[in-house]
Amino acid sequence: MRLTKSILAGLVLATSAVLTSCLGDLESPALPPTAYVSIYQGSPDAPALDIFANANKVNREPMQFSQVLAYNAFYPGNRDFRFSPYNSATSLLEKGFKLSADSVYSLFVINESANLDAILVKDIWKEPTSTKAQLRLVHLSPDTESVQLKINDNTAPLISNTAYKGISEFLEITPGKSTLTIGLAGTGQTLLTSGSLELKGNRVYTLVLRGLKSQTTGDKKLDIQLITNYISY
Repeated sequence: MRLTKSILAGLVLATSAVLTSCLGDLESPALPPTAYVSIYQGSPDAPALDIFANANKVNREPMQFSQVLAYNAFYPGNRDFRFSPYNSATSLLEKGFKLSADSVYSLFVINESANLDAILVKDIWKEPTSTKAQLRLVHLSPDTESVQLKINDNTAPLISNTAYKGISEFLEITPGKSTLTIGLAGTGQTLLTSGSLELKGNRVYTLVLRGLKSQTTGDKKLDIQLITNYISY
């Protein structure tokens, strides 16, 4: 995937620049095999979280609902993730995932805290261009039925049926001023409509449906959140 190559190239260039300036003709060391993982806290009523991969704490600050950790490097192989209330020795969830070298993933913390869970997906997209962006839909609202996504006034949905825990593929879209509408799959009944968003070329986006349909006010209410996964410079 191009993102992995871009991250690796950036690390190599940064390392090479430092070594060249400091050590003259010495060669820079080879980078170890690496996986990259982004983490999204999608549990609406979970406390602020500390997240660990094996014994290593992943986050510096406690993770609140709807916060995102950008892609970070992880050792490949079997990794045991632990999710705990901030500054607590107890665990709300422990779950293992296998990470492959030179691969890029998103990990989503999901469900209400009594049934906390996490899902991992491998992020695969085409290299975006100046005339095309890419967008996927992630459904993280535990009390909301299957949904569809429409862009602007198009009659046909871009994504027609995504159930809870569903994660669509990245699909190409035309950049520009856009209005995103989440409706119930099948009936098309509108649940949420964004304001005017500037979706830009050379970018890969994730639209997260988060919160609870049963809540009409406050931070836990049903909402959508646009995340930028990648920018091609």
